[in-house]
Amino acid sequence: MLVRKYLTLIGLLIVPATAIDVPRSNTPYQLKYSQRFTAPSLPEDNILTKERIALGERLFNDTILSIDGTVSCAGCHVSDFAFADDRRFSRGFEGRLGKRNSMPLFNLAWKSHFFWDGRENRLRDQVLVPIQDHQEMAANLNQVIFRLNRRGGYLREFENTYGQGPVTTQKLSLALENYLLSLTSDQSKYDLVAEKKENFTPEEAQGQKLFFQKPSLGGAGCFQCHGGSQFSDFKFRNNGLEHTEDLGRYQVTGKNSDKGLFQTPSLRNIELTAPYMHDGRFETLEEVIAHYNGPPHKHPTVDKLVPSKGLNLSPANQKALIAFLKTLTDPRYNE
Repeated sequence: MLVRKYLTLIGLLIVPATAIDVPRSNTPYQLKYSQRFTAPSLPEDNILTKERIALGERLFNDTILSIDGTVSCAGCHVSDFAFADDRRFSRGFEGRLGKRNSMPLFNLAWKSHFFWDGRENRLRDQVLVPIQDHQEMAANLNQVIFRLNRRGGYLREFENTYGQGPVTTQKLSLALENYLLSLTSDQSKYDLVAEKKENFTPEEAQGQKLFFQKPSLGGAGCFQCHGGSQFSDFKFRNNGLEHTEDLGRYQVTGKNSDKGLFQTPSLRNIELTAPYMHDGRFETLEEVIAHYNGPPHKHPTVDKLVPSKGLNLSPANQKALIAFLKTLTDPRYNE
């Protein structure tokens, strides 16, 4: 928290205080999502428009945001992997490796905390962190803003979407936020089955039963942490992984009860987002299920929902559970 306050004082984290009016030339963008989703809390001071989204997408894919023009946001958040990364740790400036696995970027409008440790609670603040992180894009925001103002195309786009005047850190963060909020995922086989447009195979149906059945009744109980339309409660939990030096949520709050806690990820598109866990230690879904199938590593903060003796699922049921998890894949991210 002290780091965040320091960065704010020296101007590296500039947060919007007032709304920026939408220019008349902009086209309103209606966020489309499943009727089974709750209504998201979209920012009233950063109205979604097609033009703002297009600008944000261009910035997301442009290496201009990195110190030497070699790294973009898209380099660590690849659309084919549901905007995650297929490497355990992403490579940033000069090939430097990050400390955690890249999280996927979809349905962010339904999240209220960002990063594995939840250290940011607004998307517009989150997007500025990787740009400055010395292991990722390692840029100085003042230099980035200088470049964007010097490049005529960007200056015109920003004026078209956020009004007259120079490009600012505020406008940069809002444009990236606008784009990321537009990324949704609600067209998986699971969704189509729920809408009675498709049917599960017998194995997938068995996996669904296991997913939504408590361990005390012979199921896997996944829904207890990965429930709801987003397949996550987005809370912070210790799921019994072997201890590492990364203390997770504790590094944000300083509370001993938060040691080893990380945000519960959504299971949507889980087939596409390997490797798994905050540190990418598991390469396959089979390894993930094997972890939960056995007893968790002992630690004072292990979540009470993690069975102390493991799930003890049969090989057939483990396979069925994985079959169900793969029905959460949205084909729009797997084409």
